[in-house]
Amino acid sequence: MAVPDTNTFSLDDVVTEVNPTTDDLTDCFADATSASFDSTYSGNKDRLSNFRNYGASTLTAFSTTSTGGAKPIQACGASATTVRYHDGTGVYPVVGDTVWNTSGGTGNPSSGYYMYQYPPSSGGAKKWYRLSSAIGMTVNLIGNC
Repeated sequence: MAVPDTNTFSLDDVVTEVNPTTDDLTDCFADATSASFDSTYSGNKDRLSNFRNYGASTLTAFSTTSTGGAKPIQACGASATTVRYHDGTGVYPVVGDTVWNTSGGTGNPSSGYYMYQYPPSSGGAKKWYRLSSAIGMTVNLIGNC
């Protein structure tokens, strides 16, 4: 259950959701999953109000290649058989979205070029995207295969 999307939640609400090592705000931030913050409220992650709506945001599943290639052509030649998750609002990730291995926002794929196909069921167009570890496995380039 998420932290309420109100101005009246308490530290106890955050502790219940995050389950930190110790029940204080500092440890809540240390043990929180970054993908679970609502970007509307996350701010500098230095006050209780940054946890507003924490845990309510969901990640979007999409099919992609399983490993990252060194070049776009390597990604475009592979099949999109692995499910990953991104924190954007669209069906597929865009520049600035972070990609995760799990629906809970844990683990990241390695740096490199990946491919997704849209719509996947009809053999649609392929696009490559690049993940960079320098920016937290965030998509920083997208192109057509």
